[in-house]
Amino acid sequence: MERMVDTAVPGPWDELARLQARVEELERYAAVAAHELLTPVVMIDAYAATVQERLDDGRHADSVSELDALRAAATRSRLLAETLLNHARYGERPLRHRSLDLGAVLHECLRLLGPEIRARRAEVRVGPLPRVRAEESLIGAVFANLIGNALKFGPRAGATISVDARREPGAHRFIVTGGGRVIPYEDRERIFEPYERGRAERRARGGGLGLAICRQIVDWHGGEIGVEDTDGPSTAFSFTLPE
Repeated sequence: MERMVDTAVPGPWDELARLQARVEELERYAAVAAHELLTPVVMIDAYAATVQERLDDGRHADSVSELDALRAAATRSRLLAETLLNHARYGERPLRHRSLDLGAVLHECLRLLGPEIRARRAEVRVGPLPRVRAEESLIGAVFANLIGNALKFGPRAGATISVDARREPGAHRFIVTGGGRVIPYEDRERIFEPYERGRAERRARGGGLGLAICRQIVDWHGGEIGVEDTDGPSTAFSFTLPE
């Protein structure tokens, strides 16, 4: 039997559907940008308040380092927002891959998350990390989201979070392990959808976009992200990046 080939020319309804899908994509990435800006903006506010108090009291010794951290957070916010919004507006824009020292990327993430890490008396252990080719602001956002989730959903105090890497054929796998609840198998795919949460996290702060953002960024880089099985009562997320 001959195979029938549909040679119909796309009509106005096809074009309307394409435009509607594009509008929805733009709206989704606007939400992504807003979500990603929350963490550094909170840091900016906290550091600004601290600096103001010290200036008012005449104590200036730490002001320079605090202002440096504030500027770094502001720069990260701007670069990340520009990157995400450019992807929304010009979907074909290639990623600006460059060789990255992931140890330095993690150091900056931990500096930005420092106030919350200290407030929760948490410890973050970082193993040896390879160099990769990726877009720095986006990969930094993945690590910041995963470590931030480990802080948010882990113990209120004294958590130990680890960041490790292992080599796989044609890729590097990165694992972020925290002390949160084990995620049931039935939730492990759903939590990567926008506005979805695991059953135990539905009352948590935020819009439920963090893991959806991580998946999109990892997809852009040609990798995969998911939940890892662990030996104990902890949660681990892993993602891959091509060599």
